[in-house]
Formats: sequence, C-alpha cells, structure tokens
Amino acid sequence: MDSLSSANRFMNGFFFGTLVAAVVMVLLCHAGELSPFMAKLQAVPQVVVTALVSLVIVDAKPLAYKTVWRERRCSFVLDEDLSATLRGRSFGIPAGVIVGILFQNYVMN
Repeated sequence: MDSLSSANRFMNGFFFGTLVAAVVMVLLCHAGELSPFMAKLQAVPQVVVTALVSLVIVDAKPLAYKTVWRERRCSFVLDEDLSATLRGRSFGIPAGVIVGILFQNYVMN
C-alpha cells in the first residue's frame, strides 16, 4: 500500500513539475517582448531562470511541510510520500523545460 501511494505521488509530482516548467518556459519566452531584462537573456540563461523559478514554485510547499510545517500537515501524509512528491516534481522540471522548448519551436515559430 505504501509503495503504491508513493509511486502515485511520484508520478503526480512528475507531471505537475513538467506542466509548471513548460508553462513558465513559454511565459518567459513571451516576457522578452515586455521586459528589457528578459529580452537580454540568451537561450541558456533563459533555461536556467526557468528551472529556478519552477523549482521555487513547485517544491516550496512540500519542502515546507517536510521541514518547517511538520506539525501542521495532515497525519495521514507520510514522510516517504512527501519525499516521493519532491523527487517527482524535481525530476519533472527538466522534462518540462524540454517540453517548453519543443512547444516554442513547434507552435510558436
């Protein structure tokens, strides 16, 4: 039961991280038209900024529940489930960056 729940949380986190990173990648691509800072970024710094912003957005709440808000979380959420969620979201970010790049190249151009 625990391993199935952890696997489900890993896959859910993976897809969530992928989705968030892809959306952030596309938004940062279009932010170059509005912001002079973003217009100066080349491809590699744009990928790094996307990964960092996605990491902060995606991993902030589970990491806080694992460390600082340990007493505030639900008693049914186990530490290994939170670890699986964090791993899934963190592994999903590079996949989301790749999906965002492919989306930009295929649809936007």
